[in-house]
Amino acid sequence: MVTRAEAVASALTTSTRHTLARLDSASAFAQWSGARQYENPSLATSYSGAAPQAHFMLDVPIDWPGQRASRIAASRALLGAATVRLWLADALLAFDTDTAYTRGQALDAQARLLVLTAHDADSLVTLVRVRRDAGDASDLDVEIATVAAAQSANIALTALAGAASATLRVQLLMGISPESLLIALADSIEWTPSRLSDARRMPRVTGAGQAVSVAAATLDVRAAAEQERLERRRRLGSPAITVGVEAINPGGPGGLLPLVGLSLPLPLFNRNQAAIAQAQADLQRSRALLAQAELVQQTAVRVAQNDAVAARTRAERSLRLLAAAERINALSLLAYREGATTLVTVLEAQRTTRDARVQSLDDLAAVQIADRVLQLLSLRIPAVQ
Repeated sequence: MVTRAEAVASALTTSTRHTLARLDSASAFAQWSGARQYENPSLATSYSGAAPQAHFMLDVPIDWPGQRASRIAASRALLGAATVRLWLADALLAFDTDTAYTRGQALDAQARLLVLTAHDADSLVTLVRVRRDAGDASDLDVEIATVAAAQSANIALTALAGAASATLRVQLLMGISPESLLIALADSIEWTPSRLSDARRMPRVTGAGQAVSVAAATLDVRAAAEQERLERRRRLGSPAITVGVEAINPGGPGGLLPLVGLSLPLPLFNRNQAAIAQAQADLQRSRALLAQAELVQQTAVRVAQNDAVAARTRAERSLRLLAAAERINALSLLAYREGATTLVTVLEAQRTTRDARVQSLDDLAAVQIADRVLQLLSLRIPAVQ
C-alpha cells in the first residue's frame, strides 16, 4: 500500500524529470564558475640568430573595465533562473503525481462501487426469478433483469481495468516499471461533504513575491540584458599584457633582459556588431517571454479560481443528488418486492444511482485537483531585484 505522500516523495527522488532539471542547474552553476575564473596566460618562446637570441614571453589576457562584472552578472542570473526552474520542475512533478493519485483514487472507488452495483443487479435477477416462480412476474422480466445484470458486470470490468491503468500511471511517475501492477493506493476519497468549503467563496492566491514561472522569466531578462551589455563592451576585443625576458646576447649586456608589452586588438573589420545584434534579439525575446509569463500566470489564476468554485458547486450538488438517488433506489426495490411497481422502474432507479455514484466521485476528485492547482499557482519566491 502506497500513500499519497510516499508516491510524491518517490517521484521526486527517482523521476527523470527531476534529474534533468537538476543537471540543467548544475550546468548553469558550471557556467557561473567559468565566468568568474581568469583566463590562463600563454607562454611563447623563440630563438633567433640576432642578439638577443632567446626570447621568453608570457601573454596575460585581461578584460576591459566592466566586462568581467557583466559576464559574471549574466551567468549569475542564468544560474538563478535554472535554480528556480528546478523548483518549478519539482513542483510540477509533485502536482502530476498528486493528480494521478487522486484520479487513481476516484477510478478505484468507482470500480468498487460498480462491482457492488453488479452484485445488486445479480440479486435483482434472483428476486425476479422468485417472483416469476410465484406467478407475479414473467419470463420477459427475467430476461430484462439478466441483460441488465450482464451490462452492469461489463461496466464493472471496464472500471476495474481503468482503475488498474490509473494505478500504473502513478507507479510510472514513481519510477517503478509499469510492466505489472506492483502497488496499491492506500488513501481513499472521502464521501462526506464536510471537506467542501462554501461554494460561494472565491479561493484566493496569496503570498508575497513573484510566481515561480514569472521569476524565472525575470532572471532570463536580467541575464540577456547583462549579455547585451557585455557584447557592447567587447567592441574592441580583449587586450593582453606581455611580460618576459630575453637572453643570450653576444656582444651586449649579459644576463636576462626584461620585456614588457601591451597587445591591443584593432577593430578594422568588425566591431562585434553581429554578436551585439544577436544579444539584442535575445533580450527582446526574453522581455516578450516575461510579458507572456505574467499574462499566463494571471489568466491561470483566474481560471483556476473559477474552476475551483465550479468544482465545489458540482460536488455539493452531486452529493445531494446521490443521497436522493439512493433513497429512490431503496424505495423502488421495496415497492417491487411488494408488487407495487414494475421492473423497469427498479432498473431505472439502479441506473440513476450508479451514475450518481460515479459522478459524485468524479466531482470530489475534481475538487481535490482544483485545490492542488491553486496551491501550485500560489508558489512564490522573493521578487527579483
